Amino acid sequence: MNRREAIKRTALLFGVAASPATITRALAEMSEGGSARYLTSSQYKIVVAVAERLLPASDTPGATDAGVADYVDVAYGLFMSDDNQNSLRKGLAHLDRHEFDAMDAAKQDATIKSIAEDNAAPGKNWLRQFRSLAFNGYFTSEAAAKSGFNWDPVPGGFSPKLPLAEANGVSFFE
Repeated sequence: MNRREAIKRTALLFGVAASPATITRALAEMSEGGSARYLTSSQYKIVVAVAERLLPASDTPGATDAGVADYVDVAYGLFMSDDNQNSLRKGLAHLDRHEFDAMDAAKQDATIKSIAEDNAAPGKNWLRQFRSLAFNGYFTSEAAAKSGFNWDPVPGGFSPKLPLAEANGVSFFE
């Protein structure tokens, strides 16, 4: 299983935590030009870099293609409490001091992994909070919706008279 498949399964397992009205408002508020409205420009650059490491482009769109940074920016400015804003701001400042956006991909991944391990302590949850925002922004984006993330809770159609031979010997009626 690759990272993209793990992310997809996790999102399906936990569902979207935000309400549809909140997501709709956040999507409506997102800027068209890919620039920060509520974060500073340096914070926004870090958000873009971290989101792209968490959701890189592959055969499906990445975080940049889905506008995840804009989603995080709007969620930060309109929906986060002061405590959550402070937590995220401190985390982004830490990455900015270490010039995260200038690191190569391997060093960025190692930095994120180290922060995730350190964030396991209570009260140090800014990266967990960021991941939640990034995944919500990604999986509610038009780019992700059009990329083929389809979920079929019951694969195949229902046929009450399906011959046992066609069901690979599995009978659901016994």
